[in-house]
Amino acid sequence: MSITGEIKRIGPQEAGFDQVVLSRLEQHFAQMVQDNKIQCASYLLSKDGAVFADGAVGQLRYDEPGAPLRKDSIRRIASVTKLFTAVAIFQLVERGKLFLRQPVSDWIEEFKHPMYERITILHLLTHTSGLQADPYYFLEPYPMGWWDILFAFEPETEGPFTVTDADELEKRRRSAWIRAVLSGKPLAEPGEEWMYSSAGYAILGEIITRASGIPYEQYVMEQIVEPLGMNRSFFDVPSELHAELCLINDYEASRLKPNDRTYAPPRAGGGLYSTLGDLFRFGQMLLNGGTLDGVRILSRKSVEKMTDNALDGRTFGFCWGGRFISMTYGLGASITGAGEWIREGTYGHEGAGRCKLLMDPKQKSVIVFFVPSVSDWCPESITGTQNIIGSGWI
Repeated sequence: MSITGEIKRIGPQEAGFDQVVLSRLEQHFAQMVQDNKIQCASYLLSKDGAVFADGAVGQLRYDEPGAPLRKDSIRRIASVTKLFTAVAIFQLVERGKLFLRQPVSDWIEEFKHPMYERITILHLLTHTSGLQADPYYFLEPYPMGWWDILFAFEPETEGPFTVTDADELEKRRRSAWIRAVLSGKPLAEPGEEWMYSSAGYAILGEIITRASGIPYEQYVMEQIVEPLGMNRSFFDVPSELHAELCLINDYEASRLKPNDRTYAPPRAGGGLYSTLGDLFRFGQMLLNGGTLDGVRILSRKSVEKMTDNALDGRTFGFCWGGRFISMTYGLGASITGAGEWIREGTYGHEGAGRCKLLMDPKQKSVIVFFVPSVSDWCPESITGTQNIIGSGWI
């Protein structure tokens, strides 16, 4: 089954890709499913804007053994959403509404404090703001995530005085999550250390909301997703498509229930659902220098800026419990450095849960794969998969 009738297709040989490696990739996925390391897997590989291989194996839902994953199944993409957030920021920069070295405090008054006033939009894009980083996966030295702290903030009684004014109470309710993000002092000075921070991207989402005048999610849908023809990508998946969603546990199923997000942070760090085909379109737009099918989403210069290494070689990286200075990262995109196996200069993003989108400018290739993990972390599902794919170019 094709992902969409609109996609041009070529064979692996025409793409310059080894058919033996494709067989190895499918065996790799099948073995991980058999070993119960992942529930299922799907992939799409392209060259010069044409798909030369795609496939799917495994079970669509954790609670329905008979339903197979399909190549057009919808899956949450988690932190791959951050690429969409970065594109939105660059759009607003191009329109004169934002600038990269602008202090966050210009938009969010809670940052008008000596501890936070030096943090800029650029620092948030590059994960060098010093704000609280994500726990657990990256082994940073603190006990809980900002999303857990969030629920401890009660605007009615927060602070030394009880709030009774209705307008002030509403304002405090809407900004409670921001105060949760800023509830502890920064872990580093701005620009000093790279620490992966979804909280920082939630702040970027709030800036997008305030600069554009519409909610972050609405902006991304209207200015990026819909113009690109990504017809199976959503922040809130319509109920009639729930049967086509890939789900791996009760928690993911519970997230589909309607809920009031009036006081919730923007889903700028990870909230989109998408498909192989839709992410291919988004990735091809970036490879094309910001345009797809005659629709321009970004300028070529913005794409270049977003996908160039923005760290200066003196910025410490703090990840997996170690400190290092060879970190490479763009303005929203993860950049492959010299110490990694896949081609240097490849860029994209990984999403928890798990998935990856990669663009290789030299090979003119978009790579998308979903490997929904049964366990918390399965390195062969991500690193092993991208290494197998990388070995296939003839």
